[in-house]
Amino acid sequence: MGRFATTAGTYARYREPYPPEFFALIAERLGLGGSEALIDLGTGPGVLALGFAPHVGSILGVDPEAAMLKEARAAAAAAHVALPLFHGRTEDLPADIGTFDIVTIGRALHWMDRPATVAVLDRILTREGAIIVTGTHAARDGENPWHDTMEAVLRSWNPTAQRGWQHIYGGWFDETPFAETETITHRFEHPVTPEDLFNRALTRSSTSAAVLGDRIEACHAELLAALAPFFLEDVRTEMLVAKANVIRRR
Repeated sequence: MGRFATTAGTYARYREPYPPEFFALIAERLGLGGSEALIDLGTGPGVLALGFAPHVGSILGVDPEAAMLKEARAAAAAAHVALPLFHGRTEDLPADIGTFDIVTIGRALHWMDRPATVAVLDRILTREGAIIVTGTHAARDGENPWHDTMEAVLRSWNPTAQRGWQHIYGGWFDETPFAETETITHRFEHPVTPEDLFNRALTRSSTSAAVLGDRIEACHAELLAALAPFFLEDVRTEMLVAKANVIRRR
């Protein structure tokens, strides 16, 4: 069983989402014409691939976790979108996989072997193509007053968990054939409950059900107790920031 096997069924529902406006904004900024070939590395339940589907000509998802690919197939079928899938790691993509105008990577880059992945990207990305590294996170300017409390509780259950976009991705493309050319962000509102936030924690590899094991109910109780003062009503509006780092050949 892989790291994300226990999160597959809830990942798309509870992980911080990407709204349709985010995909439209990237398509506009990159001048996508609707005929591009896109490959989504670490596709998980297919969120990025399916989000970009209306803006490109073809999509292909890649993931080593069979449970995630099952979710991606179901999501693609529900959306009536053709989504071919490759079961395996990015580093193991075959030589005849072809080339792509767009490579998307969402919350997966830190699981990939850097030298091997860079070599694959150099092979599959077209000369004028773009790599889009994405993520959505809670706004950290006080608009989500429960955020720091939530993160402190979750870190107490796994003190070794890594933190922050910059901590994980800063410098990842240094001394490679690629460099970041722009950053695209989109702020949006999203309804959320304490139960949603706990289920979101379960989609993280650091606090998944597999990691928490028989401690899951205790973690649930502690997190909901800590969040209670911020949620006098069950549902609040969360401010989220969807972010895309655009990387091209030097």
